[in-house]
Amino acid sequence: MNLLASFALGGFNPWAAGFGIGSLVLFALVGLVAGPNLKNFDTDA
Repeated sequence: MNLLASFALGGFNPWAAGFGIGSLVLFALVGLVAGPNLKNFDTDA
């Protein structure tokens, strides 16, 4: 698992990696839901 270790102190932490991956997945889901609806948030129209 040292390949997944970054510059963070302490080497690889599975909880931190899981949290980071989960955050990316949540960001992607929000983007998929909100992306087609961005025109509805335009206040100039």
